[in-house]
Amino acid sequence: MSYLNRRFAQTTFCAPVILAMLFLSFGLSISIDPVTAASEAALPTGTKSIYLVDADGKEHAIGSVTFGSKSPVASIDVVIDESSFVEKFLSMRPFRCIDGRKQTICYLPYPYDLRDVVTAGDLSDLEYRLLFLHKGPTEYGIDAWNGLYYKLDVAADGSLNGALYEADFNVLAAPPEEAFARPLQPHDLTPSEEGRHRFPQLSIR
Repeated sequence: MSYLNRRFAQTTFCAPVILAMLFLSFGLSISIDPVTAASEAALPTGTKSIYLVDADGKEHAIGSVTFGSKSPVASIDVVIDESSFVEKFLSMRPFRCIDGRKQTICYLPYPYDLRDVVTAGDLSDLEYRLLFLHKGPTEYGIDAWNGLYYKLDVAADGSLNGALYEADFNVLAAPPEEAFARPLQPHDLTPSEEGRHRFPQLSIR
């Protein structure tokens, strides 16, 4: 047996430690996936404002969300500012709405349990806290078919940007079979056509 083989046979180090030593000996390093690390680090902390953004870039503040410390899971606490809306009685129930010349947007509180936690790669609990319905300004009722869903992504500066999707919210009429489930599936979401809706984006920063 060669001297090198005897040395490896006698060592008490485990294989991962040996590999790390070899990497260091040859000037190499073991690194974390930079994409994953960057996305986790970008998740915000503290209290951030929530804005609906119209096609001209004008922002309408609607509330705030407080993020807990990330590790990498952060708790969320969403507070909707009722003063930013007007109360309307539609389809036999009250709604908080923002009137517009061509379209009225109404906030839809998610009626079932959520864990209210997010990661940089899964912001769906926050998305479910920001559901809306739309209707024409002269319509007296509102239809769950006209759901608006903002799919969120973490930007490089730590803000969250939501792209608008349309969805049929009738699937939310009955509680999910499993606790904390998210009834809306990717195939239920349709990208919004440009110019179709008053607030094509949502921003959190």
